[in-house]
Amino acid sequence: MRIVFKDVAFAYSGHAVLDGFSAVIEPGRVTALVGPSGSGKSTALAAIGGYHDPVAGEITLQDASGRHHGPGQRHVCWVPQNAAVMSRRSVLDNVLVAPLAAGLDLDEAREIAQIVLGQVGLVGRFGSLAGSLSGGEKQRVAFARALASARPVLLADEPTSSLDARSTGDIARILADMTSSSTVVVATHDPLVIDSADAVVALRGAHGA
Repeated sequence: MRIVFKDVAFAYSGHAVLDGFSAVIEPGRVTALVGPSGSGKSTALAAIGGYHDPVAGEITLQDASGRHHGPGQRHVCWVPQNAAVMSRRSVLDNVLVAPLAAGLDLDEAREIAQIVLGQVGLVGRFGSLAGSLSGGEKQRVAFARALASARPVLLADEPTSSLDARSTGDIARILADMTSSSTVVVATHDPLVIDSADAVVALRGAHGA
């Protein structure tokens, strides 16, 4: 999906964020949102997901047939800053929830979960408790769950903030691989992620998240 921001502004406690912001985020790419803390990176992600409505301007999602959609969670999967895993459930169970929530039966969901876990390099960890994984492995579980959701937009908020260089490189490669099925938008300060992105959008707002 192509994501279009047109003259968008948000407001928090009377302060404008991303005032007059316009940008086009193309499909088939990793687009990095960059800027200092408070520039509006997380606000922009949340707006794409339909969690924040702008006070001015418009955000549209355009599918491959040219139809326009408003922001919303049904188009979006979200990978948060700190990997959200069910620590007492297996790695496979953590990923199964996405296709099951989409209405697939258990056998179909298990097949998809195993495939995407292989794509993120966790073939040997299906039965491991998610709480026993390293930080980088937990983040890979989160990305596998996003892949299993089969939604056309992936949003990732500082996904490498607590990872070492090796794990960061792994996540950068996973992000690149996901462009075959999703428009990937990542808010980041990480130079490695920025350098590996296909496009960079610089935000300079004075307020916001």
